[in-house]
Amino acid sequence: MDSTQTGAASRRRRLERSSGLGSLFALIRERSFEYLSLGLACTVVVLIGWIGWRLFADTALTRHRFGFEFLTKSVWDVPHEIYGASTFIYGTLLASALALVIAVPLSIGAALFLTEVAPRWLATPVAFLIDLLAAVPSIIYGLWGLLVLCPFVLKHVSPFLVDHLGANPLFVGPARLNNVLVAGLILAIMITPIITAVSREVIKTVPPASREASVGLGATRWETIRRVILPEARSGITGAVILGLGRAIGETMAVVMVIGNTPQIKASLVQPGYTMPALLANEFNEAFNVPLQLSALLEVALILFVVTLIVNASAQLLLTLTKQHITGKTERFPALSDFARNGMDLLGRYAFSVIVIGLLGLQVVSDFRAYGPGALGRGFEIMLVAAVLVTAFVRFLSSKAPMVKWRSVVDKLMRWTLSVSAFVACFAFGTLLVYVAMRGAHGINLDLFTKLPTPAGVPGGGLKSAILGTLELVLIASAIGIPAGLLSGVFVAEFHWHRLGALVRFAADVLNGIPSVVIGLFAYAAFVLPFGHFSAWAGGAALAIMMVPTVARTTEEILKLVPSSYREASAGLGAKKVQTIVKVVIPAAKSGIISGIMLAIARIAGETAPLLFTAFGNDHVVTNPSQPISSLTLKIYVYAISPYQDWVQQAWAGALVLLAMVFVFGLIARLATRSSPATR
Repeated sequence: MDSTQTGAASRRRRLERSSGLGSLFALIRERSFEYLSLGLACTVVVLIGWIGWRLFADTALTRHRFGFEFLTKSVWDVPHEIYGASTFIYGTLLASALALVIAVPLSIGAALFLTEVAPRWLATPVAFLIDLLAAVPSIIYGLWGLLVLCPFVLKHVSPFLVDHLGANPLFVGPARLNNVLVAGLILAIMITPIITAVSREVIKTVPPASREASVGLGATRWETIRRVILPEARSGITGAVILGLGRAIGETMAVVMVIGNTPQIKASLVQPGYTMPALLANEFNEAFNVPLQLSALLEVALILFVVTLIVNASAQLLLTLTKQHITGKTERFPALSDFARNGMDLLGRYAFSVIVIGLLGLQVVSDFRAYGPGALGRGFEIMLVAAVLVTAFVRFLSSKAPMVKWRSVVDKLMRWTLSVSAFVACFAFGTLLVYVAMRGAHGINLDLFTKLPTPAGVPGGGLKSAILGTLELVLIASAIGIPAGLLSGVFVAEFHWHRLGALVRFAADVLNGIPSVVIGLFAYAAFVLPFGHFSAWAGGAALAIMMVPTVARTTEEILKLVPSSYREASAGLGAKKVQTIVKVVIPAAKSGIISGIMLAIARIAGETAPLLFTAFGNDHVVTNPSQPISSLTLKIYVYAISPYQDWVQQAWAGALVLLAMVFVFGLIARLATRSSPATR
């Protein structure tokens, strides 16, 4: 009996020891997972500081030699080692401002149409088409702009502007093939889906009760939009516009192919210009072994980084404050929030009107200076007077409450105007898609996929090395970016470090808006210079930096959609937090997470600018990632600007292949989102 009791006691002690060890190991696993997620989430914040510090450290030569004069000098003279960035700053601001003037009314009109006017069966496909504009790689915009839009504008648009509005400094001829006007049009098309999507989300947060109350008081749909929806959402829409501005300022490849790249400060939009990103893309190869020129280019990148950082941070902060205000959430600093919202509300209410009135006034003054009193008989002035009279008449009639029939006419007219805004964006996408499909289809053959590129002037060859290089770069970037982004999103969504989580979320949104050309130059300074050569590793690392914020934010949002009852049920069965996350929450959100990963891959597959400074290009199939490597986007760029028709045709074919790849990734993402239980 004593031996039996002794054996039982011994087994009990062993079980207690093993249970204690199991609990210890479980605790270690819990903490290890949490702190690993914490560390990767913090890298999102650290990356922004690292980019800024690295660019600042590598610009010591020009900062010590030129100081603040670098911002004000307009001379960029490489042989005499005189560098000033004001010409490129001016060109960047001019092209971006033109893009906003074109894109803002179209984007806001499209957002209002999709949320307030269109029936669901129509809003869904139209929104999908507009969103597809954002998925088109910038190199394809540049190809289409260079070979299609530039000749069209030179033949049909520029002559009209010069002949009828040529007294205005904005339209002084002679018109050139590559000019600021085309760059502004391309940028407007590119930022329209961004402003539309963000504005749509802000408008959706306006409580339905506000709309119902307005309609209940007898207001028409347009009157509800003008007097209720827009005042509530105006500051958020302003944030969306600022976000679009940040995108326009940082765009590289599309602009470098169409703007003309002539360093001059001129007001004329039909003349060439030069932007900061275009300068970085064009002169980098020349500056590789010239320390002062390289430092000057990195300082331009630093300026671009600071400007876009401020713009994107302001936009994200404004959007957050606006959504908190509309939804009634508690604000930590209400006085500061009210000040920011009111300031942006005033900016959104009057800035665009002031710009439009200023442009119209400039045209009228220019015509009077050139033609005297006879300017009143010119077409522009007649149309302007007619527009003012019609607007005043419509406002007068609309203010008369008993005139219900007239208010109904105005309502229908404005709803049609909003619908036109949405369909203009769809038309731009359709035109681009048709041209790429028609021109690219002629170059699609077996050789394109199985043969290497030929030397300049030699017909034939293919894009085998570029296609394989693209896949290799995406694979390297995914191996780095997916785990980092996934665990960062898990940390913010599942581990309740509220202040740090909010900081990581904010940093991810800001990092997502940093221009790819800046990330490319940072990767050059961080991953190429220390090793002394270009490589697939460096290119993949640059693309991985761009993947992380996209994967992190989509993962966070999808995990938040998983019902809390899943977590509670798992905990009730005795599962630890990490077990719940790994075996319950992530599987439930798996499809949505895959969707975010596919979207990130679609984005980096179409990137060009970072690879100019890291992967560099290679006409051979590369199996060693330590060597330079080619990509489809690099080949499209080189072939599109070449004088060889055979190469131009291959550029169109490569663009069609790239577009198909991006759309396939996007389609997989959309289908995955629909099938996710977390999004139902």
